[in-house]
Amino acid sequence: MTATTLAAEYVDVRDTRIWLARGGAGPPLLYLPDGDTDAADPALPLLTGDFRVYRPDHPGFGRSGDDPAADSVLDLAFRYVDLLDALGLDRVCLAGLSLGGWIAAQVAVLAPERVAKLVLADPAGLRPAGPAPDMFTLDPAELAALVNHEPQVRAAAIAAARAMTDDPERLARYLRNRAALAHLAWNPYLHDPKLAGRLHRIACPVLLIWGAHDGLLPPETARAWRAALPEARLELVEHAGHRPQAEQPAAFAALVREFLT
Repeated sequence: MTATTLAAEYVDVRDTRIWLARGGAGPPLLYLPDGDTDAADPALPLLTGDFRVYRPDHPGFGRSGDDPAADSVLDLAFRYVDLLDALGLDRVCLAGLSLGGWIAAQVAVLAPERVAKLVLADPAGLRPAGPAPDMFTLDPAELAALVNHEPQVRAAAIAAARAMTDDPERLARYLRNRAALAHLAWNPYLHDPKLAGRLHRIACPVLLIWGAHDGLLPPETARAWRAALPEARLELVEHAGHRPQAEQPAAFAALVREFLT
């Protein structure tokens, strides 16, 4: 089906303004991004031909308002259940990328009856396998080099990171995102020690997608997810690092589309 441009608006959710892009036709798909809400995601428009996509900026990130009560990823999960209520969506397919995957897993733990199927792409939330680089010590260009694998994509991401100094609004959002992510995920680093013991509450089919060359959360991290979710399906995306949706958008969208439909 033909891709559709997403239209943006603000939705008030319990005194927090959430920036939300939506578009497409089909079953509802809540699509939660990673911590850099401005990062390119060429897979997203490929999904609007099959789904009615809802893609927010997380509270405290990007163009959304602050949520003073949000001190943890679990708090954000509660807010997304509130967003489903505000949108009149009883049950949705749910996809999350990196930080968004952690939030999505928490939503499915918290309100399993609201999630029909769950896609987690290189999710944070469980302890990274092996020695993990500290993303919070890296400048934007260094972080872009870490999370991207394909040379052309990596070079473009590094150039975009260096160009942020010429775009004050983009730079301000980037720094706000980094501060918000550090508040939620610096200590413990990119995980919640209690999450593994709660994942059994997820009641829907789960697809794990992992970039085969993820330098931030190595693919071996998927073993912990499979241990907690033994019925989950795992797909490795070749020629991709931490952001397969950006490096291999067609392959990523095809995996999501086939699983959800």
